Amino acid sequence: MNPERITIASIQPPFPQSKSSSENNQIIESGLAMTVEAIKKEVAFVCLPEYFNCYGVEACELPVTVKNWQSILDDLCRLAREYRSYIILPVIQPIEDAYRNRAYLINTQGEIAGFYDKTHITITEKQDMGIVAGDQVKTFDTEYGRVGIVICYDIYFPELFASLRRQRPDMIFFPSLQRSDHELANTALVQTRAMDTQAYIVRSSFGCPLDVPWTKDMMFGQSAVVHPDGTILANAGHYEGVALAHVTLPFTWQRTRCGGYGPMPVRDFLHEDGRPELYKP
Repeated sequence: MNPERITIASIQPPFPQSKSSSENNQIIESGLAMTVEAIKKEVAFVCLPEYFNCYGVEACELPVTVKNWQSILDDLCRLAREYRSYIILPVIQPIEDAYRNRAYLINTQGEIAGFYDKTHITITEKQDMGIVAGDQVKTFDTEYGRVGIVICYDIYFPELFASLRRQRPDMIFFPSLQRSDHELANTALVQTRAMDTQAYIVRSSFGCPLDVPWTKDMMFGQSAVVHPDGTILANAGHYEGVALAHVTLPFTWQRTRCGGYGPMPVRDFLHEDGRPELYKP
């Protein structure tokens, strides 16, 4: 595959000011409007944040609210088909008697190319929401390269990223509701995981509404596109908005190998020097 310059968009809708169905509807409307704005710029990939279909509602409203996942998915499939873009849509979806924290990959024909179910779920998701963890680490081949998906709490588990690295993704999309860390910790985690996998990481979360002064006790936003070498290429900052980055795919991160050797692909010499027999528990 010859290298190609493409544009990636990370969507950062406003976080809710209170918990209600009207707040949830506003988030969805804003996120969809930002997606349309971004996709009209001929972007190759658009990523929305975790809980996109139900953020901003009380737990008791969840069973009714999450029924909207199919209509949102249908809308974005039409949008992907019209503008020939890939879209990553995360939803909470009812599956039989439980829920899944799921992210869909929609292709440029407006079809479902696959999905990833969050493999590391939080205690709140387990005890209060009835969410069941996924059990597969997946990558998906696209016309621009290989794509992986992780969701929020997954970022804390290096074993997951070691597994992803072996599948050699070019991009990893990271929808998130992450808010318990401070900004520096968040940034360090995302940069480290990009370097771990030698892949672009696209983080999408929620930002402060434009008409509200941001303070440090709020969600910090920071939807971003991170280069395989750890460089932050685009960042939406604290407020609602879109992070856009122009990237080269496929990209092979190279650097000088330790010991005075010349430059070579990092992924290759880490694979050669790794000792998987030591890493088993």
